[in-house]
Amino acid sequence: MRGHNEIVEHVGRVIDVVERGARLGRDYNFERLARSWERSLATHQVDPAQATTPRVLTGPELREHRDRIEAFMRIAREGMDRLHDQLRPANYCVLLTDGDGVTVDFRTVPELDREFKAEGFRVGTCWSESLEGTCGVGTSLIDGQPLLVHRDEHFRSHNIAFTCSSAPIFGPDDRPVAVLDASALFSPAERQSQLLVFRMVVERAQQIENAFAWYTLRPYWVLQLGRLAEYLSVQTDYLVAFDDSGRLVGGNRRAKLELLCGDGNPPVFVQDLFECTANEIFTAAHGRPGQPFPLRLQGGGERLFALLRAPAARSSAAAAPPPRRDEEDRSALPGFGHLALDDARLRGNVERALKVANRDIPVMLLGETGTGKEAFARAIHDYSERRDKPFVALNCAAIPETLIESELFGYRDGAFTGARAKGVRGKILQSDGGTLFLDEIGDMPLQLQSRLLRVLAEGEVLPLGAESPIPVRLHIVCATHQDLPELVRQGRFREDLYYRLNGAVFLLPPLRERDDIHGVIDKVLREEAAAMERGALRLDPATAEALARLPWPGNIRQLRHAMRYACAIADGEVLEIEHFPPDLFLQREPDESPVRHREPAALPAPRRDEPPPRSLSDAEAQLRARMVAVLRRHQWQVTLSARELGIPRATFYRKMTRLGIVCPNRRDGAI
Repeated sequence: MRGHNEIVEHVGRVIDVVERGARLGRDYNFERLARSWERSLATHQVDPAQATTPRVLTGPELREHRDRIEAFMRIAREGMDRLHDQLRPANYCVLLTDGDGVTVDFRTVPELDREFKAEGFRVGTCWSESLEGTCGVGTSLIDGQPLLVHRDEHFRSHNIAFTCSSAPIFGPDDRPVAVLDASALFSPAERQSQLLVFRMVVERAQQIENAFAWYTLRPYWVLQLGRLAEYLSVQTDYLVAFDDSGRLVGGNRRAKLELLCGDGNPPVFVQDLFECTANEIFTAAHGRPGQPFPLRLQGGGERLFALLRAPAARSSAAAAPPPRRDEEDRSALPGFGHLALDDARLRGNVERALKVANRDIPVMLLGETGTGKEAFARAIHDYSERRDKPFVALNCAAIPETLIESELFGYRDGAFTGARAKGVRGKILQSDGGTLFLDEIGDMPLQLQSRLLRVLAEGEVLPLGAESPIPVRLHIVCATHQDLPELVRQGRFREDLYYRLNGAVFLLPPLRERDDIHGVIDKVLREEAAAMERGALRLDPATAEALARLPWPGNIRQLRHAMRYACAIADGEVLEIEHFPPDLFLQREPDESPVRHREPAALPAPRRDEPPPRSLSDAEAQLRARMVAVLRRHQWQVTLSARELGIPRATFYRKMTRLGIVCPNRRDGAI
């Protein structure tokens, strides 16, 4: 915990820089940090005085982030290990985050493991700039450049003792797929002391990026290029890939920036880039197998040395048609493997999904809120041939109507007042070649429905402010809990768009109707207990039966939140009725009116040793009144209320139970 004076001094420095124009330093890196400080305060509204540890994702949330870049993580693991071996004697941890800033892999110093975890360095921690303000990972993701953030150059006071060297790693779509970071809890005050570590991180990130580029380009002929023949075996400057016809198909990031995207018309074929054809390259490589051969660039005639790698060989097994996925063990299916599949209706949905996942058929998911529509959509994506491409989700009901157009279609620079200088790629372009998941499609404004219909019909998107459309390969999965035919009848949803999206329809059953509700409850308990490192927790049998009989209007999402609450406040290893949210067993059925509540769902008889209700002491009554007042002010958000009163959240929950404070169910009821 940072000292009070230290926090006050840091906040004062932030105000001086952001609001009074004081300078952090005189070079370009300090200008980047100052801009990040301004974003952190003005855009992200991060509190620089906040001294709490960063947010850590739950187990299921972390699994989703890791699944998205599973192949990349496998390639990056060797680079992480080597960097950690170099830096471990100096007490640096090494972490790898995804493009959202979530730590997906981590190397610690064993003797300092507890200290690192206490400060938030662990798998699952989110280091995005929107949550943490200026920090190595989050700011390098936004800037797209390596960054050293040393001690009080961090924005949040919790982070001002750390030193962090971060470098983004770009994928084939030229967007950051990950960030490599080396951080230390303690370091000398001089910034220059970290320059060597920073250089090591940048070089290792470049090696990982090139290794990932080799992996993604493996179906093509690949030229490994450098200015010195002697260095080609240990260092790669450029990777350039082309197909059998000599058409250029990609390269590593440096090749794209310096060779493939130059001024004027970009090269299309090998002979547009080099002073030779693809056949001449094949001849040169065949004449000197395994040896570098010279190539000259078109235009200036600069000489590079090259090694040629053939496309990955197609073995007989690879050439044979793959086995039908619906005949394999479903537990091994990407995405579907971590869904509970013992319900007959859900199992039928999966069997149908396997047959349409690789077809050009739009998918519509129907079901109550919280039934797992996004998880099912991601499972379809992860199973399909698009699984190496982006899965992009947009909740049409969660974004203001004034912003949803720019979020979906993107915009060019200068498209409107306040637009970013370089514009923004919309969700449609971000999902090119992959899957676009539109949640709550029934809430999409009518004028945007027309634009989306045009995109689906013509296969191209026109960003705001752009003059020419951009081709896009789009596969849409949409979801809603609304009655779309009724919305069509009312004129609130376009009929032609409805039939465009209504290709394969899947109705996800509510939790209360599932045959495997006991299995779902057990699965959620295991996941939430593991996320809190409390794997020994188990349910009291009577409590398990009571949970299975609840109506669960919020379905799996509500179950997960209730289980997370119980895991947090339980002191022993057995979860019982009293450990769950107090209003959980006083829920109304989903189709009942808001003023009628059902009786508790067959609650087990009170334990004989359970104390009878007692009157509160004066001190307890005063505490109860304060807690209720703060809860009402924060609209019954326990985390904010506990933070204001300075009470740990788990303790706050226990006090609510002991003092008889019951959260209202969608209304501010009597306490």
